[in-house]
Amino acid sequence: MTVLDIRNLAVAFGATPVVHGVDLSIARGEALALVGESGSGKSITAMALMGLLPARASMTADAMELEGQDLRGLSDAALRRLRGPQMGMIFQEPMTSLTPVLTIGRQMTEALRVHFGLSGEAARARAIDMLDRVEISRPADRLRQYPHEFSGGMRQRVMIAMTMALEPRLLIADEPTTALDVTVQAQILDLMRTLVRETGTSLLLITHDMGVVAQMADRVTVMRHGRLVETEAAAPLFAAPRQDYTRILLNSVPRLDAPLRPAPQPTPPVLGFRDISRSFAGRGLLRRSEPVRALDGVTLDIARGETLALVGESGSGKSTLGRIGTRLDLEHDGRVEIDGIDITGLRGRALRKLRSRVQVVFQDPLASLDPRFTVGRTLGEPLRIHQGLAGECLRTRAADLLAQVGLPSSALGRLPHEFSGGQRQRIAIARALAVDPAVIVADEPTSALDVSVQSKVLDLMEDLQRERGLAYLFVTHDLAVVRRIAHRVAVMRRGRIVEMGPVSAVLDDARHPYTQALLAAAPVADPTRARRPPAPMPHTPDKPLSLVSDGHWVAA
Repeated sequence: MTVLDIRNLAVAFGATPVVHGVDLSIARGEALALVGESGSGKSITAMALMGLLPARASMTADAMELEGQDLRGLSDAALRRLRGPQMGMIFQEPMTSLTPVLTIGRQMTEALRVHFGLSGEAARARAIDMLDRVEISRPADRLRQYPHEFSGGMRQRVMIAMTMALEPRLLIADEPTTALDVTVQAQILDLMRTLVRETGTSLLLITHDMGVVAQMADRVTVMRHGRLVETEAAAPLFAAPRQDYTRILLNSVPRLDAPLRPAPQPTPPVLGFRDISRSFAGRGLLRRSEPVRALDGVTLDIARGETLALVGESGSGKSTLGRIGTRLDLEHDGRVEIDGIDITGLRGRALRKLRSRVQVVFQDPLASLDPRFTVGRTLGEPLRIHQGLAGECLRTRAADLLAQVGLPSSALGRLPHEFSGGQRQRIAIARALAVDPAVIVADEPTSALDVSVQSKVLDLMEDLQRERGLAYLFVTHDLAVVRRIAHRVAVMRRGRIVEMGPVSAVLDDARHPYTQALLAAAPVADPTRARRPPAPMPHTPDKPLSLVSDGHWVAA
């Protein structure tokens, strides 16, 4: 039975068409993946189906039916009754779809009471069960918390639990696992598969992660420039794509069996962490709870021209260590060294001078670029402050920075929202380069990018490293990207390093059970591989690192 039937869908913003003649159909219990680069029209197609297009958009379709019910022309009230139990959507950015002033419990139980008529206690029990199924610890306590008290990955798990609690007939998942670690991602994908299997829910999966597509999809539809390029069953499409664009997408996917980068020549450390520990005060509604230990005695070095990847689950301490290295977090124990000089106690002007040696590129460039500043002003500010440039010299230097990251000088007069995600990340890299740093801390810099754009950004970072001798501390949860970009890798868990060494040693000969579990959970872009349920994370006691081979350290 066909659950969703769309024929000749077209969407335009004013006089600009963005979706052209799209035909989609999904059978009961089927998972259809809609893939393509940013701007291809994937999310707009889903928003049109949900009746969530902005007011300035216009839509036409020869047919748009959900289980035989015509969705065209339905009132807002009628669509609200359908959203939830009939069709639900998991958005990519949960913070924009969760109400910041309401507790998680209020938001989860409200939908259950409105659509299913559950009592308060029954709705609460259902909410607790769903939070537990998506691996949220202490689910009963979490119901009293607000969205800002959760990490990005935890907010996404809450959003998934909230949507799946209603068991919709059609589940639309728009990049549902982008912000999640590989282990949590594996659990969420397994949960979504279970829902499809047990309830007959149909799945429209929008993603750029071809490993997720290979694990989840029965059929794949490739979209480009608002048009459907290719539709095929998953296995034949991965084995022999017919269209050049599909081949480009698949060839851009980083692989865990890809060739390794050659190791750089040994040089003295440019950035060093010495016995770094960091705790955060616990918080409760009426009393303070026990402090949370985010980092516990972390020691590592990064050499000039080297990329050290830092991997681990959310909450393992990766980003906290990166903030300490960039001196955005000064409240810690231990020492931070630049070129062997202890800078831990520096403040004021002395700190600002040395801080320019370590720059940062964040995961979301749109959030880290001032929306009111043109690109010229964004790049000009550090050039003026740190290098004293002004006038035409400043503009010329800013244009040179853009050229280094592959953007034209005409971009100087534009605002961040006028660029694609990949272009914004290039601007963020240019801003980091403006002060001629020795080290760049890259915190999930490609996780939100399409595979083809991700590949270009990684190529850019490699080129800049060769030209400038840059060192990278590359924070990521994507192990295939680690193999693509890194020379060494450190695996973190609960604030401690549990395994560290050359990429070949850690990824090809993992010794710690936690590293082995991360590798087992990593999605592989091959639909012929058997889908295995995710294994539980091993509970291993903390032990000191010991050398097991040349440069390979394991806490075992």
